[in-house]
Amino acid sequence: MQKQKPEVSEIIYHPEKAGKLAVQFVQDLYDHKNEGIPLGLPDVDKILVPLRAGWLVTVIGYTSNLKSTFMDWIGLRALETIPPESNKFVCKVTWEQSVEEDTLGWIASKSNLSVTKMARGLIEEPEWDILRGTATKRAATPLWIMGHSQMEFKAGRRARPRMTMRDVAKGLEYIIHDSTPDIILEPSLVILDYLQRMRSDTQDGGTRREQMMEAVNLSKDLAVSYGCPVVLGVQASRETLSRGDKIPTLQDGQETSNIEQSSDASFGCWYPIKSEKEGNMIDGWRVNKNLFFLRLLKQKLGEAPATWALHVDPERRIFANMSHNHVTLDQL
Repeated sequence: MQKQKPEVSEIIYHPEKAGKLAVQFVQDLYDHKNEGIPLGLPDVDKILVPLRAGWLVTVIGYTSNLKSTFMDWIGLRALETIPPESNKFVCKVTWEQSVEEDTLGWIASKSNLSVTKMARGLIEEPEWDILRGTATKRAATPLWIMGHSQMEFKAGRRARPRMTMRDVAKGLEYIIHDSTPDIILEPSLVILDYLQRMRSDTQDGGTRREQMMEAVNLSKDLAVSYGCPVVLGVQASRETLSRGDKIPTLQDGQETSNIEQSSDASFGCWYPIKSEKEGNMIDGWRVNKNLFFLRLLKQKLGEAPATWALHVDPERRIFANMSHNHVTLDQL
C-alpha cells in the first residue's frame, strides 16, 4: 500500500494493450465466476455480484442502526468460504470495540447465548459449558482482530491505539509474514470499523474532509494491494433522521463524498425500531426489533439500487430473508 510516484510508462496503455487487457479481465472473471463472497441471503444474492478481490465495499448507517452487525455478517460469510487447512484469513480492524466485546458477538452468533446476558455477566451455570466450548471453536477460526484488549489494556493502564491506515497495513504485513512460522497467510476479507474513528496522518491533508477522503483512498488501495475485498463502515449524518425513508444514501456519509466515487459496492442500513414507534407499518412491514432494511446503493458490475426487508436477530448477529419480494419505500 506504499505510495510511489509512477513511471510514465507504467500509466500509459496502447489501444491494442487495452483491448488485450479487457479480454484477459473477462477471462479472469469467467475462470473465477464461482469465487467471491456472497451474503448468504438468497434474495440479495440474486442481484448482488459476490464481493470480489480488490473491491471496496462501504456500509453506511446512522448510530445504532446495525452497521457493524451487518459488517460482521459479511465477515462470517467470508469465513465460510475458507476451506479447512487453508492459509486464508479474515481480519477485522476496530477502532471502537475491544477484542473481548467483538468475540462475544461471534460467540453469540454461533450459539444460543445472549450477547446482552454475557455482557452483563448474567451467564447461568449450564451456559458456561456452552460459552467455553464455543470459545474453543473460536480459537480454531481464522478471524484476526486488530485493535485493543479491554482486559490487557486495563491491566497495563494503556489507552486504545489511535491507528492510522498505515498502521493497519503494517499490522496486515505482520499477520501475513510474521505471525505463523513457515506459513505466509493470505487475507480473504478485511473489515474496517469505522471510517470516522480512523486517525489521520499529517500527510493525509490539512482539513478533516481531506483526511477522510484520503482514508477512503487508502482503504481502496488496501483492497487492491492485498487482493481481497475491504469492507468499510461509514457513519451516516443526522440528516437521515429527518426523512421518512431513513436508509442512508451515498451522499449521507459524514465528512466525505469520496465513498460515492471509490466504492465498488455500497449498502445503506436502517434499523427502524431505533427511530420509529414499535407497531407502526412501513410498506406493509410492522416495526419491531427484528425488522431491518438493507439497500444496495451501488455496484459497479450489476443492478442497483435494490432494497430488501430482512429479519435480524441483533443478539446473535444473524440476518435472514423476510420475503421473496423487493420492498419499495417510495411512499414514506
